[in-house]
Amino acid sequence: MNFKKTTMALAVGSAVCLSNGVWAAEPSGSLEIAPITVTGEKINRTLEQTQSSVAVVTDKQLREKEDHSLVDVFARTPGVYNTSGNENWGIRGVPVSGYDDQGPAALNGAVSVFVDGAVQPNRALTLSPMPLWDVEQVEVFLGPQSTTQGHNSLAGAVVIQTKNPTFEPSLSAMANGGTYGERGGALAGGGAIVDDKIAGRIAVDYQEGDGYIDNLFNGNDANQTRTANYRGKLLILPNDDLDVLLTYAHAENRKGDNAVVRQGDRIRYYKIDSNTDAYDKLKQDTVSAKVDYRLNDDWSITSLTANTDSDYDARLDFDQTSVDNQVVLRKQYGDLFSQELRLNYDSDTVKSFAGLYYGHNTNNFHDRLFFEGDPFGTVKGDTTIENKAVFGEVNWTFAPRWTLITGLRYDHETNDTDVKEDDFSQPGKDKQTSDAVLPKLGLDYELAANQYLGFMVQRGYRGGGVNVRAGSGHESYDPEFTTNYELSYRASFMDQTLRTRANLYYTDWKDQQVSVLNPQTEFLDVFNAGSSYIKGLEVSVEKDFGQQLTLNAGASVTDGKYKDFVTSDGRDMSGEDFLFSPKYKMALGATYRWNDRVTLNTDVVWQSTSPSEYEFDDAGQVTGERKADNYWLANFNAEYKITKNIAVSGYVKNAFDKEYVTNNRSGDIIDVGAPRTAGLILRYDM
Repeated sequence: MNFKKTTMALAVGSAVCLSNGVWAAEPSGSLEIAPITVTGEKINRTLEQTQSSVAVVTDKQLREKEDHSLVDVFARTPGVYNTSGNENWGIRGVPVSGYDDQGPAALNGAVSVFVDGAVQPNRALTLSPMPLWDVEQVEVFLGPQSTTQGHNSLAGAVVIQTKNPTFEPSLSAMANGGTYGERGGALAGGGAIVDDKIAGRIAVDYQEGDGYIDNLFNGNDANQTRTANYRGKLLILPNDDLDVLLTYAHAENRKGDNAVVRQGDRIRYYKIDSNTDAYDKLKQDTVSAKVDYRLNDDWSITSLTANTDSDYDARLDFDQTSVDNQVVLRKQYGDLFSQELRLNYDSDTVKSFAGLYYGHNTNNFHDRLFFEGDPFGTVKGDTTIENKAVFGEVNWTFAPRWTLITGLRYDHETNDTDVKEDDFSQPGKDKQTSDAVLPKLGLDYELAANQYLGFMVQRGYRGGGVNVRAGSGHESYDPEFTTNYELSYRASFMDQTLRTRANLYYTDWKDQQVSVLNPQTEFLDVFNAGSSYIKGLEVSVEKDFGQQLTLNAGASVTDGKYKDFVTSDGRDMSGEDFLFSPKYKMALGATYRWNDRVTLNTDVVWQSTSPSEYEFDDAGQVTGERKADNYWLANFNAEYKITKNIAVSGYVKNAFDKEYVTNNRSGDIIDVGAPRTAGLILRYDM
């Protein structure tokens, strides 16, 4: 992007997600909707021209809907499920960590999350709610993104862009407070350091809370939370053809125990019974450098270098009761380096890029189990994943209204895992090598002005690995592949005040990686299921009634099943639904803007039940399933501008205090949704 020559317009709309329009007045007095630019697939397109099922939320919409973290965005996005603490979320029924979830020591995942181009460590995706202070735009891609994003994007990708420095001075500040001891503050601002040459921006956000879960054993708050995020950016423009953007980000996250206890048939909502002061802590530092060099009007080179160091520390109640004193102490140190180099071409009829990628991801893990204060067992080891790829894409408008989309990636990955000590089975060492050719082919046709019909076929992939869970024997498993067939329709009518979008898809899944509890050892084993499928539909409709009112609706149907899956101990799950995956989701919303001073917003979300665990007979056949609850949730928020620069806002989430179970696993410890929460925010904007 040419920071000197490009003016950034606030964009609007959403694909699957619900959003509202941004209006710009023309001199004639008519109104024009500023188009959204979708950047996550590395070729800039308008939202209407983007075939992929993608939910886009801009900074204006984040503020109007009081979205404080990715949890808030996911909650109303059809095709995406989530839980209140963000431990388990997924796209199109596939968990973020994949179905081979091996806990925090795993490096592979099924969904990649990028912040300012830097991929986030796997543990950050399930521990941190990913705060959205000073964010410019969020793009949630539903469906495989392996050709463009690489090996950990089998089910989708989330691309977050924070605000870049500008040469105009800016300053925003916020103070907030709410129920359950929520309190915090944030600051962001910047401007020119050297006129037309160097600009900077800083952003700081600190939040803490007591949490809504109480410990029956000691009467304390069981899930106290604390997040601190600091980010600095430096934009350097040596000349008209070269842009350099340097970023440093530091994040600290702490949370306690987010589960609740079941006593007999009674669910003790927002109560846990534990004699361990449990916590998870994660610190990470990310440095990145993005360099754009324009060779001429059509050709440019982009280099993106990023490195993230992470330090994870946890204390867990192993027996999850107040009866026994069994404690796990966990430490992990990780490093995630990536380098991407792309040659870009952009003309009236052809948009394309060709690139090289190198990634190096390491994790050293050390778990210790104590019984009554005495050491009982240790698991210790390390994993290194090295990834190399050559990739590219061409979008060619070969005839009026017709665009051909072709892409290809060759991906080579090595997974070197060495479990040096495991007191619950035996040490294990293995090196897995995976190679994949990942094509995509699509055709897009402009039916009429602002109406597009497209069809895309592309391959998804995730490399093989080694089971790092304690007691597993650390057996290796093979790569998994998907082939996704997707039909899309995008259109706008009535001077673009009515916007619609639909994606119909079928995903064929081969050698699916699945972790299953071994009843003999009580540890998790990883299998490659023979075959599975996902089929579904995602639809959104959005209508603006003048500048004041926007109504929107979205819905999804997600049907994921194992076609052929028998575990090594004889349990047959063929024909069963994917765990955790709700089949139906629907969201309705309205935003009303009155007098340029008052904004009112409401969202109502319904999600169907989903299986949490299967029950088997002695022959290994499924006899039943434990299910999570279906639920309706209603959220309300309002903002009032006291002056041009000062505004006060309030929000209520889960307004009717709905109690519902999100993971109904067997045993006494389960997961539930958050109760009603409310808060007030005082904000200043220059």
